[in-house]
Amino acid sequence: MLKTSARLIHRLRRCRSGAVTVEFALTVIIFIFLVLFVAETARLAYISSVLDLATSEAAKEAKNAPADSGLQDYRTRFETRLLNQGGHLWSFLTRADATEINISFAPTIADMTASGGQTANVTNMPLARYQVKYHYHPMFFPFPGFWANNFLNREVIFVQEYERSKFMD
Repeated sequence: MLKTSARLIHRLRRCRSGAVTVEFALTVIIFIFLVLFVAETARLAYISSVLDLATSEAAKEAKNAPADSGLQDYRTRFETRLLNQGGHLWSFLTRADATEINISFAPTIADMTASGGQTANVTNMPLARYQVKYHYHPMFFPFPGFWANNFLNREVIFVQEYERSKFMD
């Protein structure tokens, strides 16, 4: 029995049929993992760069709204421009419900730095903070949520065009 099993082990060690299949199976798994990881990283980088451009362009568009337009018009202008600025891939690579938008207003720089502004009153508030938070949902690999979500927060502060005379006083 011992002699038979020793011969069988010796014969299996010399036999090379199927070795290529096993090596290919191990290698292709690693290769697919790397390709999907690169795709996920590229998606995250794309979302980050589009979020930068879209936030600044949307805030520029919204800040030029007339003074009597109110918070809803600022918000509507900002959201519309933000979603249109992303391009064709934005709707394919992102989720519509993953974007959180906050707009707050303040009369002075000191008030903006102290409290972050207020959302209720927009009249006589020359400074506006436009904030976009994108809640990242991975396609292929779960990146740590706290890292990716902190990485995808954008915020710009603008002087509202029709309120700037109040800022200069």
